[in-house]
Amino acid sequence: KRVGALEKAAGIVVVDAPPHADADGRAVAASGALAKRLKAKVLGVLPYERGLGATAVAAWREAYGDALLGFVVNRRTRYAERDAADRLAPELEAAGAPVIGVLAEERLMLAPTVRQVMELLGGTLFAGASGLDRLIEHFLIGGLVTEWGGNYFNRLPNQAVIARGGRADIQMSALNFPLNALVLTGCTQPPQYVAQRAESLDVPLLTVERNTHETAEALEALAGIVTVHHREKIERFTAMVEQCVDLDALAARLAPAKARRPARRRPRAPRARKST
Repeated sequence: KRVGALEKAAGIVVVDAPPHADADGRAVAASGALAKRLKAKVLGVLPYERGLGATAVAAWREAYGDALLGFVVNRRTRYAERDAADRLAPELEAAGAPVIGVLAEERLMLAPTVRQVMELLGGTLFAGASGLDRLIEHFLIGGLVTEWGGNYFNRLPNQAVIARGGRADIQMSALNFPLNALVLTGCTQPPQYVAQRAESLDVPLLTVERNTHETAEALEALAGIVTVHHREKIERFTAMVEQCVDLDALAARLAPAKARRPARRRPRAPRARKST
């Protein structure tokens, strides 16, 4: 009923079904039953891998039949653009599973916010409270710097630096470059001049009691916390879809059968000839 009400209001409703693959096939059956109940068309999402081919879509065809519109291949790796275009797409097309789009791997979609990092680590904030919703794509370990800071801290977008609480020199060096957060490990109180500098730059400054190694290990748990609910992620994903997905083809496949029939051309009325 809820989907029907939304469909009347919006025209097209997108329902995120359960993951297709599982150990005992229950998710496949549940997704198939849901699609039949809603009389919905199905757009499959396949994670890219080198061995991906026509055999991967057989279960989809069996579960959804004619309701299956095609596939979007997701997380295509950086150097696999030619493989996806020249091998994978034609192979799936020949198997009756057209590829409507291929989305490249995008780090931003997996990025946590500074707030999520702070909550995970149990950190204390000393500066830059207005930047807690910024995204972090890259974590740099400050103790690994063996050269001029600019060669290390000025390389990557949306970065956070993790530095020992006792290395104020590294902390100040990092603050000379664009940062989304500075995390001080093994301490409860940052140096006053570091906190003042971070506040003047509006850079979130966190302290954690863990040492640097323990902090880096703890950050691995971010994979289970990160969501897509962020304005920058929505904007980036929208741009990716517009650029990499054939929206016209998708719209044509979603259209009712009657709407897809080409309109008959009316015979043109004969032009009146001028008398001479």
